Amino acid sequence: MYPEFDLLKSLSAIAGIFIGFGALITVSAPNNSIILGMLRDIVSVGLLTLVGSLIPVLLGRYGIETNLLWRWSSGVFFTLIWFSLLHPAARQVFKAQFKLKLKAALFFWTVVEIPIQLPLILTVFGVYPNLHPAFYTTAIILNLVQGGILLVQIVYAAKSKNNNYINNN
Repeated sequence: MYPEFDLLKSLSAIAGIFIGFGALITVSAPNNSIILGMLRDIVSVGLLTLVGSLIPVLLGRYGIETNLLWRWSSGVFFTLIWFSLLHPAARQVFKAQFKLKLKAALFFWTVVEIPIQLPLILTVFGVYPNLHPAFYTTAIILNLVQGGILLVQIVYAAKSKNNNYINNN
């Protein structure tokens, strides 16, 4: 067994908490399509982190060689991220983020999303094989951080009386 597996299983449990928070907040959220879209994003990021954390654990049970384990896991996780990003429900939130707060959206998508995907790409292409477990773990942790940022954005959006996310919809 790989030493990273214990950490990844713990991170999947934390991601499950994000899914639960997102689902719980959805019940009490205002009927606002942007807020609901942001909640959908939290649940999606939590689910991606949970599944991403468990991909290498699952593949490792089949005795896949170390280098292939991390490359395949990275490829699957990268693909899942892009399926989530390209989902039609996500487009509405992207448009609102860029329309209402361009600088914040650019910051979020460059400072968070690129560091999640770059280590996965490096691993898929076999760059720095000795760092593949670190690259994968970095992507998982940053994906979890992204979920936390989204959760904070919703809290601020819901509590702010003059917030554009709520008032413009």
